[in-house]
Amino acid sequence: MRVAYGTQTIEFRLERSKRAKNCYISVQRDSGIVVKAPEYMNEEEIALLVKSKAKWIVQKKSELGKVIDYGEITTGSRLFYLGKSYYVELLAESREDICVEFIHSKFKIHVPSSVKQQELNAAVQTFYRQRAKQKIDKLIKKYSQKMNLTPEYIGYKESNTKWGSCSPRNRITFNPEIMKLSSSLIEYAVIHELAHIAYKNHSKEFWRLVAKFMDDYKEKEEKLREFEKKL
Repeated sequence: MRVAYGTQTIEFRLERSKRAKNCYISVQRDSGIVVKAPEYMNEEEIALLVKSKAKWIVQKKSELGKVIDYGEITTGSRLFYLGKSYYVELLAESREDICVEFIHSKFKIHVPSSVKQQELNAAVQTFYRQRAKQKIDKLIKKYSQKMNLTPEYIGYKESNTKWGSCSPRNRITFNPEIMKLSSSLIEYAVIHELAHIAYKNHSKEFWRLVAKFMDDYKEKEEKLREFEKKL
């Protein structure tokens, strides 16, 4: 479903619940906007409610996007990788570039004697991008064959609100920071975006296709929400 808000369009997924007594709205980085509503509530009432909360929804989407600022990266700080946070050690050396390594459950970042936080942030982002390509390209190959769905293109681009997306032309793009997630959640994100090749919305048919290849997808959605709170 969708509602207009000024020059923007807010698209959301509606989930019905027999137990729900009220309507709840959540904004998620990967799955977008989800509205859980009682079965007795009609779509017109739901659309009006979403429109009344439009300002909050837009603000929440913006807040989810603040993921590239890692704060102060220094020896003793921590960075997320594959679902966990790991200790950072900065190693000042006689060099001009920055090299980020993940060795023995620790980030070792080799830096020049003088380095700016902005440069450290960019180096960490490059590390995530390289690792994302290595991991996701393999998963795409695996599940494209299983699902018989092949993307026209696979790209990696920073996103303010999503872990991944699939365009109308079946071009799939992943946020490099997806490497902060656990391996099982990355796998779920790949299945989710491949399923969008067949279904461009979050219809019942879409979720049935996702469930065919990951039957605990609802649990994965919950874990995504919990993890996003840590960032």
